[in-house]
Amino acid sequence: MSTPAVVFSLGFTYDWAIGGYEFLEYMDRPEAFDKTRHLNDEYKDFIDYMSNSEKSDGLFNAQSDLLTESDKEKYRQLETVSRDAGCPKYYGVVSFDNNFLIENGLMTSDGKLDVHGIKELGREGINAMISTSNKLDNDNVYWTGAIHTNTDNIHIHFSICEYERREDRCKVYRDKDCIEVKAFDKLKSKIVNRVLGSDYSRQLTELERESIKPALSSGYGGCAEQLIRLADKLPSEGGWQYGRPKMRAYRDDIDKTVDAVIASDPQLSSLWKQYNDMLDSRTEYLRKIYGEGERHLYATFKPNRLEDFHKELGNQLLDDLAPLAEQLRASALPQAHPSENENSEQFLPPQYDEDTGIIMDMPEYSQPNSLDEEYYNSLYASMDAHPSENEMWFDEPPIPEADLYPYPQEFHLSEKETKSQLRIEWSDRYKQALDLMYGSRTADGKELPKDLPAALELLAQESDSGNVLATYDLGKLYHIMSDENYDLSPLSEQNYIEALDGFEKLSNKQLPSWQHSYICYRVGKMYDKGLGTVQDYKAAREYYEKAGENRFAYFSLGNMYKFGSGVEVDMTMAVSYYEKALACKGDMPFASYALGQAYELGQGVKADEQKAAQHYTQALTGFTAIYEKSHEDSISYRLGTMYLKGKGTDVDLAKAEKYLLESADNGNNQAQYQLGKLRLAQDRIDEAEQLFIKSAEKGNVYSAFSLGRIYMTEEKRDDSKAEQFLKQYLAGSDDELGIGEYALGKLYLSQDRIDEAEQLFIKSAEKGNVYSAFSLGRIYMTEEKRDDSKAEQFLKQYLAGSDDELGIGEYALGKLYLAQDRIDEAEQLFIKSAGKGNVYSAFALGRIYMTEEKWDDSKAEQFLKQYLAGSDDELGIGEYALGKLYLSQDRIDEAEQLFIKSAEKGNVYSAFSLGRIYMTEEKRDDSKAEQFLKQYLAGSDDELGIGEYALGKLYLTQDRIDEAEQLLISSSEKENLYASYKLGKLYLTDRKLDYTKAVKYLKPCADKADNEYAQYALGCIYLKKEHYDRKLAEKYLLESSGHNNSSAQLKLALMYREEQKYRQSDYWMRLAAQNGNEYAQKILAERHEQIRMKLHLGATANSVMRRVCSNMQTKAQQLLAQVERDEQEQKYKQAISQTYSR
Repeated sequence: MSTPAVVFSLGFTYDWAIGGYEFLEYMDRPEAFDKTRHLNDEYKDFIDYMSNSEKSDGLFNAQSDLLTESDKEKYRQLETVSRDAGCPKYYGVVSFDNNFLIENGLMTSDGKLDVHGIKELGREGINAMISTSNKLDNDNVYWTGAIHTNTDNIHIHFSICEYERREDRCKVYRDKDCIEVKAFDKLKSKIVNRVLGSDYSRQLTELERESIKPALSSGYGGCAEQLIRLADKLPSEGGWQYGRPKMRAYRDDIDKTVDAVIASDPQLSSLWKQYNDMLDSRTEYLRKIYGEGERHLYATFKPNRLEDFHKELGNQLLDDLAPLAEQLRASALPQAHPSENENSEQFLPPQYDEDTGIIMDMPEYSQPNSLDEEYYNSLYASMDAHPSENEMWFDEPPIPEADLYPYPQEFHLSEKETKSQLRIEWSDRYKQALDLMYGSRTADGKELPKDLPAALELLAQESDSGNVLATYDLGKLYHIMSDENYDLSPLSEQNYIEALDGFEKLSNKQLPSWQHSYICYRVGKMYDKGLGTVQDYKAAREYYEKAGENRFAYFSLGNMYKFGSGVEVDMTMAVSYYEKALACKGDMPFASYALGQAYELGQGVKADEQKAAQHYTQALTGFTAIYEKSHEDSISYRLGTMYLKGKGTDVDLAKAEKYLLESADNGNNQAQYQLGKLRLAQDRIDEAEQLFIKSAEKGNVYSAFSLGRIYMTEEKRDDSKAEQFLKQYLAGSDDELGIGEYALGKLYLSQDRIDEAEQLFIKSAEKGNVYSAFSLGRIYMTEEKRDDSKAEQFLKQYLAGSDDELGIGEYALGKLYLAQDRIDEAEQLFIKSAGKGNVYSAFALGRIYMTEEKWDDSKAEQFLKQYLAGSDDELGIGEYALGKLYLSQDRIDEAEQLFIKSAEKGNVYSAFSLGRIYMTEEKRDDSKAEQFLKQYLAGSDDELGIGEYALGKLYLTQDRIDEAEQLLISSSEKENLYASYKLGKLYLTDRKLDYTKAVKYLKPCADKADNEYAQYALGCIYLKKEHYDRKLAEKYLLESSGHNNSSAQLKLALMYREEQKYRQSDYWMRLAAQNGNEYAQKILAERHEQIRMKLHLGATANSVMRRVCSNMQTKAQQLLAQVERDEQEQKYKQAISQTYSR
């Protein structure tokens, strides 16, 4: 497949219409189910199939394959309520390559669909995404979908809505609405894995367990010496399990030995190659299905599978090694053991330090997301991250043994019998320690407060006496008591390791069945959560299964199948185990809660709201009963979240707050985080801050991120703390979505630490964070970091990965193209952006349509009005631009009113425009003109001197000569040539006559601006006696004459006549006359009259004389005409040439 077999897209909007439809109607429109409405009649049989009344398609949801009209009406009403509440509508598409559907039996070659099967795909994928997302509560969403057949590829449209707003989310803080990548990936993998089925995974498992593992046990013969060396290195006390901390120093040797065994046996090598080939094949197939852009969904498949299987092979080798080593030694060469003279240290195990890392008794958190908070210049990603309750794992509460086991009396031993004897016992001392550790309530309802030091003392005594339960709880208590001042994590880990060792030893003894069951469960849990060992799901599952009829073990197995912990996700199996847990003796509220979720979401069972409510209520009752016996923090946290979300009860914020507060006081960092969020929503910032601090001190990175955010707000601004906590978040999180790097980058940007911000944004953008890409685009458009190529690259990345609902990316890229003179491309981007309501793009379009190249009065007015309608136009730039447009259309009164509004907002350009308007004849008002021109000068540096020039001109008309002179001088010093010309003319008046100054200011106008009037004035000055320069005079007069300045042409004619250059004089005289110069016309008229009078001889002259005179006159006229023709040929070039040749 050249393109992915399945393509996914997801977005959300607050504008629920699409293509003129409400989204519900869009998904259900007739043409979506009829190929004739969209394409040709190419698939007639397919169209007939879809048109069959029994099989025609429509909307479906979590419970039903086909919604009725009344169902759809119900959804319309729900959507109205949701939209009015400000909820977003999530919308997505899952598009299938038809060949992929055919290959996997969901479509026949003639186009017939397995409609129900495809709907089940959508149903499971959507439910999985909702369940995984932290943004959506399972009980607060509803969704609809539809299979569309109107394109070449079959695709599912779906939309998801919330019943109500439960978080402090709004349109500005968009990250609180954006579905996380982790949840979206769950949708993808769920659908793909459901299509592909479990056959391939089963084949791999069979090859692992039925071929490779047995072959490994029979393939040790070729590595005898290496196996003996490994056995000699391993700890003498036994306990050889790959995942245990004490085995960490030996894992490299174990791995190498496994590899050596595989390489030494031909059959095993062949199987291993077959296994790797299958993994490669599967990876390649997944790549083709997902496409190159979804590398994270398939690239880790092989390495993860190999790592897990290598661990299994390591454990098998260790299991086989103890008896095998003795056999090998017996048949080995004598030198297999070192002699006394040899260095025996090489055969000793290396020094090993116990692992003292902190084990957090907490769920894994889902990755937070980020989205746009402020527009453009202050773009900042606000995010809200909280643990998904779906990923919660429980710590079994301290339940009295009578409520747990059938024969508690068999378990109680005397003090003498129990002293230092390894055992588990709910002794009075142990139960008292738990009451002190968590707090409890007496039979008469009296609350017993916590006392951690006293609990520690009692647990230590119990642990010393051999009670493994107390050893485990010591590990937990040290973790609870650990803080920034006292790091007790090494003690916590040490006790967990000892507890695991004790539980495992007890599991190998002959004990009553119920004790063995419980101990196996406890061992499984420690492997499951990585307490006292590295996390090992395989070992955990084996111990859970050994536990047999144990409700806690059944529940834990259900969780493994629900979350895919070491197994493929299988909700049917998960539900089966949850039901087994409930079938056991005793309450199991955790299983009840999990079943409530399953029935609510239709996961592994058919959705059933009534059953979901029953299970939630049962869970709430069970948790409450446990709470009455012990205020363990995970129980109070669970109760708090149930009351917060209305699970099994009505929403009760007072009770939610009570339980969360109690859990938070007990050090539960999740509760501290949730309570901090609640306080934040209540605008109780100081309390939220303190809760987040406590939670962050316990390692909760999302609380650290929340603190970073708080310290970047105006109210709590503290750059140092913001940086500290954002760095804590980055240190403790893989920051998969790059939101931490983005936030820290924004902080550095605000501190002008551009290079550091740039590097963080680059890292974040490489993870697909489009807001970092946008920030990089902006950075590379600044003067300091200008790089148009990079700016375009990152802005395009933003647009490719974002729906750009606000049009900010299109606007920014449009601005870049505008700067590059790519006007047409910029225009199209601005049009798209303005179509999304982006007023800045509308403004940019208004400006484009006022340029000479794209002039369009109507469009300019349309977009400038859009800008004004959607913006408060705080700076008055829209009113100014529209005023300029109206001014160009001679709509003076409308322009005036817009400029007034804009100037009142401090817009100095509008003030300048008003000053100019009030200097016109139509609107003449010297007082207002002066007022607005002074406003312009007061609010502007007047870099070009236009304000000083305009006000100077005004003062000249008022005969305020000295004031005008100073303003014009200042403007001229800023190279304003209009001011220079005015000054030059001023210094030619009687009031300020000064030829030297006149030349100073007129010369740049004549030379730089080619100002014909300045050239004429200079020509006149250089003909004056005191400044006489005949060459310069002629130069400037000729330059001015070249502009058809008739005064300069007349001046040249007179100058040449005085120099007796009559031919040149006559040429310029006639040219000045032709250009309308009255003096030149008068001179020529007088000259013609004189000639006529001299040639006229009167009526009495003789005819000969008249003929002679007539002939002479004719020749004179011919001669004059010839001169005129010659002069016309030479014209202006000849005059210039003659002038400069001298």
